[in-house]
Amino acid sequence: MLLLQSSSTRSRRPISVVAVALLSIISRLAHAADDPAAPTIETHEQPVFDAATSAIAQPRDDNIQGGDSYAPDFDYFDRSLLGRQEPQDSRAKELTNNEKRELDIVPGQTVYFVLKRGQKRLTRADKATLDALEARGLDHATEDPSYEAALDGRDTGIGNGDNELGRRQARNRIWISANTCKQPNPPTNGTAALKNHPQLVMFVSTSSQNQKPGPDSINGLATPPSGIIFENGFANFSLQADSDIFIGISAPTLEDGWFGSWHFDLAASTNGPYHSYNGNDPFLFMIDTDSDSALFITYNLSDVGTRDVDKWRQRNPFRMYAFEFDKVTPVTGLERSLCAIQNSNRTTNITDEVSITTKFGGDLPKAQFHLQGLKAGKTYNGFLTVQGGQDVLKLPGNTSVRSGGMVFQQFNFTTKADDTCQVIFDLDFCDSVAYAVPSNPNFRDDNKKLKARYDNLAKDYYANFSRSLAQVACDTAAEAQYSLARTCKDCEKDYKSWLCSVLIPRCEDWEAPGNWLQQRNINAPLSDGSLTFGGNVSKEFNDTRRARLGYNSTRNPGIDPVTPLGPYKEMLPCEDLCFDIVRSCPAKLAFACPNSPAKELTYGKRDPKDRELRCNFPGAVVKLNIRGAAGMLDARLCLAVLTAVLVVASMS
Repeated sequence: MLLLQSSSTRSRRPISVVAVALLSIISRLAHAADDPAAPTIETHEQPVFDAATSAIAQPRDDNIQGGDSYAPDFDYFDRSLLGRQEPQDSRAKELTNNEKRELDIVPGQTVYFVLKRGQKRLTRADKATLDALEARGLDHATEDPSYEAALDGRDTGIGNGDNELGRRQARNRIWISANTCKQPNPPTNGTAALKNHPQLVMFVSTSSQNQKPGPDSINGLATPPSGIIFENGFANFSLQADSDIFIGISAPTLEDGWFGSWHFDLAASTNGPYHSYNGNDPFLFMIDTDSDSALFITYNLSDVGTRDVDKWRQRNPFRMYAFEFDKVTPVTGLERSLCAIQNSNRTTNITDEVSITTKFGGDLPKAQFHLQGLKAGKTYNGFLTVQGGQDVLKLPGNTSVRSGGMVFQQFNFTTKADDTCQVIFDLDFCDSVAYAVPSNPNFRDDNKKLKARYDNLAKDYYANFSRSLAQVACDTAAEAQYSLARTCKDCEKDYKSWLCSVLIPRCEDWEAPGNWLQQRNINAPLSDGSLTFGGNVSKEFNDTRRARLGYNSTRNPGIDPVTPLGPYKEMLPCEDLCFDIVRSCPAKLAFACPNSPAKELTYGKRDPKDRELRCNFPGAVVKLNIRGAAGMLDARLCLAVLTAVLVVASMS
């Protein structure tokens, strides 16, 4: 062919004219592929295969040296016929797959990034290529089980053709995500600063004609023309593409009173979202609070039968943070950004003691958090985060956490207002105890001393019980045992659960609501020196309340040394704990439960609908419930059953 054989300058000139004309015709025929219009964003799948792209050859090595010239992927054309484009804009920062880039940005500025095709390691379809044919939010992409299966190369259960297409689309999908780590300073007006925080905006283009996407350059965008607005400091977007991807991050101008700049990090990945936010669940249960601390646990981290406690203890990626509610903090407006939460925590005096526990039933690992340095009677915004690592971390519920980490849905909790209660946990003997107990200032700064006081008392009672049970023929033949349905092991277990719940009361504030709470120590003065019940000391009231041991003292004399200086309320142990020891233990031990009215002063009843925590039992936790339409969560006293074996429901 003369076109390929010609080598001299003279002989190439007339052929170049023909070549230019030929390219002009081809360009018009392939206009839709080479210069795509802005894709229409629809709620359904929109894979389109252009006929003009079916002849594109297999990908070549993009790392071939040769300057900054632009060379489209029409490899079957002679390179001498291809034109040249202007070099890539010098301000564009090149992204590397699965590596974040950090940058500062000032108001009114747009900064640019590019993820080059060679970085994506994409595999083209056999007969067609996907050229930015689909662009949809990450939330939709990651919630599709068949898509996740295709991403992992698993069988989706659908037809082989559809499954193959799903795998090809998964290989061509790109995730782009970002976190705002720092934002401009708000005005001094606290009310105005709680809302309208200025957010960055992300624009994405796959068109070579728009390498600087932004608010003033919206042609050929894969994103909507308005871009993807960072929501509380977090933005994500996914699309299918096998061309270069151009990204613009734009900063708005600031309203009056605001000043400063933003700092953000951005990442693109072919494996899944680098940054993650879970807005469906806080992944936490609250155990209890006192006036300056709070105790939480996560859901079970493993399935029944899985032995991976050591794995979680060697690498515990969970952290918890808290910031005062209704107060402007550095994280206000950035509640979905992991780097913002981590950076803002340095401005508080709140500490977090993190551990892995297998308590609260099931012998399964859970992350446990003891927040300290809180203020009395304050409401806080709580955040659970997962620190990312090199390996993908799998959590229950088919949740994957990659290098950029994850933030779970924030929630609210409130500390106790009085100093009469103190959270204890991890006792040696009463290992199921984890809640606030009656206490006084002598133990405020010495949790170990308070725990030992309660735990040693329980050990002494249990030792006496064991000596009594030893008088029973527990190991005799079945026909000679005291029960065909219960054994001495059942008796020991149920007695320990009852003893620890009765001897170590669960403490609540004096002003805590709930008619199931028992008033204790009512003759002690309130914090302001006044008497309870408005100072009522009439004979009738004294006879029915102030003179009765059920109201004017602790639950039993053994814990008098830890009696609070003020009045408090007790969440009574569940009555079924008493029923269980009567049913499980030998009759000769003479266990019996009290009758009314003493029963109402010593035991509580479970909520028949299991919605509220109305009595105490081993493994009881407080569920974090959705509070309202705003999507915020609130800590309320609700019965939470993690699994069938997490809490002791009947001890039978």
